[in-house]
Amino acid sequence: MAKISKPVRITKGTPPPEMEASRTLTRAEDSELSPLNFKVPAEFKREFKTLAAQMDISMVELMMRCFQVYKEKTN
Repeated sequence: MAKISKPVRITKGTPPPEMEASRTLTRAEDSELSPLNFKVPAEFKREFKTLAAQMDISMVELMMRCFQVYKEKTN
């Protein structure tokens, strides 16, 4: 009969120190930028980027202004 060895048990390792673990639960500051990822059609991106460049502002600033106007108009 063939001799089968016991499988090697792989563990997750030791947990992180308490101070390091608590750091992951903190909320980012409201003024800190956070990623907002979504896809748009290439033509829309081109127009959006062109408009931001013409206004001499970043695409982020343009998006924030657009959203502010949208909120004001829907309320």
